[in-house]
Amino acid sequence: MHDTITVGIPVLAILFGILYNQRGLDRLEGRVDSGFDRLEKRMDTMQADLSRFYQILGEHSGKIEMLQKKS
Repeated sequence: MHDTITVGIPVLAILFGILYNQRGLDRLEGRVDSGFDRLEKRMDTMQADLSRFYQILGEHSGKIEMLQKKS
């Protein structure tokens, strides 16, 4: 009986610690995932802005070439 208590209590404490840490890891993973989602959204916005910038730049380049030919 004494051996059962001596071994059983630390085993239960270890199992409780593993379960508690797993919950903490799940919460941390959720925060990291939301952070990556926000970062991905910002990168998509930046990509769209850069795409529009290069489109406008191309239009202006064409107009500048036309003006240079007229001169």
